[in-house]
Amino acid sequence: MQGTRRRIIEMLRVSRGLTVEELARELRITRTAVVSHLGALQAEGLAARAGVRPGRRRPSTLYVATAAADAVFPKAYDEFAALLLGELRREDPGALSRALARIGDAWIARDLPRVGGLEGEVRFERARRILEERGFLPTLERADGGHILREHNCPVMRLAEADAEVCATVHRWLEALFGVPLARVRCMRQGDPFSEYTTSRPPGGPPAPARAR
Repeated sequence: MQGTRRRIIEMLRVSRGLTVEELARELRITRTAVVSHLGALQAEGLAARAGVRPGRRRPSTLYVATAAADAVFPKAYDEFAALLLGELRREDPGALSRALARIGDAWIARDLPRVGGLEGEVRFERARRILEERGFLPTLERADGGHILREHNCPVMRLAEADAEVCATVHRWLEALFGVPLARVRCMRQGDPFSEYTTSRPPGGPPAPARAR
């Protein structure tokens, strides 16, 4: 987020509401610039009008940060979860493994119905879209006899770095979605710029020609 807009969101969050004039004075920018930034923040759902503040000449509109603006601020979820995994591993490795297995089962139960009954390229494309929705930034290319799946982001990278079983849980979920074994040949956890898997041809589908989608 642009520095000035982030600062506006921070000020609105702390103050519980400010006017255009107050923001302009604090930021030392023009009223027009503040209105422009607020318009952009409202369009993104991060700021909203919330009543008026009486003034000597006329009331001024108050602006507040919305609940959605919470996503702008730093979170320690990943670090906290990684520390929690480490403590659980030290306390009872078996219990953590069983918990991760149940999490994998839950992921599969959640997403498998979306690919159920699908075969061939249709299933592979649907699986790719599910990965996209989950934040994995996937690409899928056809190769001789199969496909190459790449993940350019891992939403659970911090946890995977802390415990390899997290990575294995994601791998099992992927294989359930695609319906075929996936051989991992590159891994962000090991320092590669992306994770890469090779797949066999889609179940029920003909051999795929070698071309990129």
